[in-house]
Amino acid sequence: MTSTNSEHILALATYRLKPVASEDQIVDASERFSAWLRQQPGFVSRQFSYSESEDTYIDVIYWETMAAAEMAAALSMNSDECAPFFSLGEPETVKVLHAGPVAATAAV
Repeated sequence: MTSTNSEHILALATYRLKPVASEDQIVDASERFSAWLRQQPGFVSRQFSYSESEDTYIDVIYWETMAAAEMAAALSMNSDECAPFFSLGEPETVKVLHAGPVAATAAV
């Protein structure tokens, strides 16, 4: 795809792991979640990151349209492939939002 992320819908999730979850578990489950995402219509890209200072995982996913983002979010809630990934987050720390572009700056 030749368009830039500034033209896409952003899905952002932040959360902390449950105390019983390990980094190995989240990395393994994240890889399976990514495989599921790649199969969803309108999926563009994903970056999974960790903020050590905040002890928080950050998931940034780009979608072609808001409809694609919302459909994937709804489908993921009942997906056996997504369940292991979602089960590792501490529920009270999970924050998810979808946003459309307002402005973007890119390196030249």
